[in-house]
Amino acid sequence: MPGIRILAFILTFCLPLPAMCDTPEHTPQDDYAQSRRHLIESNLQLSPEEAARFWPVYERYWNELSALTARRELYYSEFGNNFDSMTDDLAKKITLGYIGVEEDRYRLLKSFFPKFAGALTAKKAARYYQIEAKIQAAVNSEIAARIPLLK
Repeated sequence: MPGIRILAFILTFCLPLPAMCDTPEHTPQDDYAQSRRHLIESNLQLSPEEAARFWPVYERYWNELSALTARRELYYSEFGNNFDSMTDDLAKKITLGYIGVEEDRYRLLKSFFPKFAGALTAKKAARYYQIEAKIQAAVNSEIAARIPLLK
């Protein structure tokens, strides 16, 4: 999936440098959302009828996923802001909060599968979930590379 490289590029070069990429009408998140959508389009291969049913469901999913992503970013910020002064209690709070976000993300995936399968077929919805998993793996890999281990 060559599109994963596009996402990695955006994560690597735009997210750490908001002053260069971020304008009121264009943000790195816009680039990410657009690249993500293009990656899905090129790998899911929807007919026009399927696309008409799929994209509205995807937009609802994306809105909910974006809210979870914002919550997850708060935990990363809290981790970064307290890296040098991390206590056991704060480490526990951040870790359990992050796990809660991941649990919510899996609940979201589970709750949306019937919607995607209803818009497409179960097989094509499963293909979409494979694409989602690859995107998530690329994002998680980039995040893991950026966050140092606690001392």
